Amino acid sequence: MARGWPRRALHPLYRRLETRVHPLRYLFLEVTSRCNLRCRHCGSDCDRTPRDGELSTDEWLAVVDRIADGFDPRTLVLVLTGGEPLCRPDLDRILERIHARGLAWGMVTNGQALGTAALRHLLGRGLQSLTVSLDGLRPSHDALRGAPGAFDRALRAIRAAAEAHAAGLLRFTDVVTCVHPANLDELHSVRALLEASGVPAWRLFPIFPRGRAREHPDLLLGPAELRRLLDFIAAARRPPGALRIQLSCEGWLPPAIDRAVRDEPYFCRAGISVASVLCDGAIGACPSVSRALVQGNVRSDDLVEVWERRFAPHRERGWMRTGACAGCRDFPRCLGNSLHLWDGEAGATACCTRDAACGGAPPLRSP
Repeated sequence: MARGWPRRALHPLYRRLETRVHPLRYLFLEVTSRCNLRCRHCGSDCDRTPRDGELSTDEWLAVVDRIADGFDPRTLVLVLTGGEPLCRPDLDRILERIHARGLAWGMVTNGQALGTAALRHLLGRGLQSLTVSLDGLRPSHDALRGAPGAFDRALRAIRAAAEAHAAGLLRFTDVVTCVHPANLDELHSVRALLEASGVPAWRLFPIFPRGRAREHPDLLLGPAELRRLLDFIAAARRPPGALRIQLSCEGWLPPAIDRAVRDEPYFCRAGISVASVLCDGAIGACPSVSRALVQGNVRSDDLVEVWERRFAPHRERGWMRTGACAGCRDFPRCLGNSLHLWDGEAGATACCTRDAACGGAPPLRSP
């Protein structure tokens, strides 16, 4: 899309066309629910034990083959996630098949098992993009992740990824930070650390009430804290530096704020250009979306057919115009907010952008 104001002016048309055509661009493969950490904020409630009913090696290989046969590998990127994907014992067989079928792929990892040798092996299997989590400085990161030394292992992985990116071995690498009240004051220091490490991109996520985070309300940003986060991002982006900083896709914001904290206008692409195969074979949108919106299962349904013929709740969002959204003047742009904030049990959207997502929000402070 065009840069600057033309891009944003044309965005509503682009969104309608993208929704109508729904080209699959990112397919998340949740290869396991097993994890080597037990984080306080884990939206998937993962731990060291895999869930019953996870896809077998042969089933994952069949999924990979169906993806390669049914979608255009020139426009699709697979993103391996979990749990922690590196905890799956047979992961290399799956990666070998992905690489052999010519599919582009990346990984989201907590970095605990990603040393230089492991990264070198993944690059040999065709790894093109890598996202590593770092949630503050050492004390706050280790406290959130529930493991002493987690910070040092994550930073080791981040530095190795940054070196691989600088050497042209990785097309894209970034760091994601889950922001909560205890690490909000550390963001300037984390930024300096990432810049010194040569990281090219940084995304910041407010923690939202899903999974174990639902049990820890102290991890959620209040309206004033969220506004501090937005102010920090807006100031850090002016002028643009070597470290590309932006807010995640966490929720809709008024256009003036959105422009200040994101590269692209807000657009929840779940079920429009983003899908996932979960560890038990369920076919959904992004892995964080409620299982109430699962559209099928690879054990009983054809993945390509599900993508083409289902996902109506994601592509036609009028059903979300209820409750507080019913009379909202911004609904045509917001469409009920990001689907991963929709609570399938409560049947409502948990708007983590709170007061900042109100059209009457005051302007961001100058840097």
